[in-house]
This record gives sequence, structure tokens and C-alpha cells, in this order.
Amino acid sequence: MDDGMVFVLIILFAFVLPVILIGTWTSHKKEMAKANANLNNSEKKNLQNELESVKARLEVLEAIVTDKKYQLNQEITALKAVD
Repeated sequence: MDDGMVFVLIILFAFVLPVILIGTWTSHKKEMAKANANLNNSEKKNLQNELESVKARLEVLEAIVTDKKYQLNQEITALKAVD
């Protein structure tokens, strides 16, 4: 590789590539800010309510799975399957 090509590659990786990456990142941040601004308050409230509902359901499922009766039933079923 000649010296001119090496110099061009150094300039490309040292200056141009970071500028492109930073430009892409800031563009993404601006788009996300616009999308968030487009959600009105009722949509935000609906999303919050849905998230709370999912969290509550997850807590119930965790309680069921960690329940000793459930675990005992699973162990009995596994033992029956072995026989």
C-alpha cells in the first residue's frame, strides 16, 4: 500500500467515521424525541396502565411458580413420568 492510501485511510477512520457515527446518533435521538412528543397524555397514561397490569400479572405468575404446592406437583408429575 502506498503512503497516500495509508494517509487517506487514517483520515477516514480518525475524522470522517466518527462524524458520521455522531450524526447518526444525534439524528436517532431527535427522532425519538419527536416520537415521544407525538404521544399525547392519554396514550402515555394508557401505556402506563398497561405496564402496571403486566407487572401485576407477572407478580401473580411468580407467586404461582414459586409456590411450594406447585413445585411439589411438578416433582410428583416428573416422578410419575419416570415410572
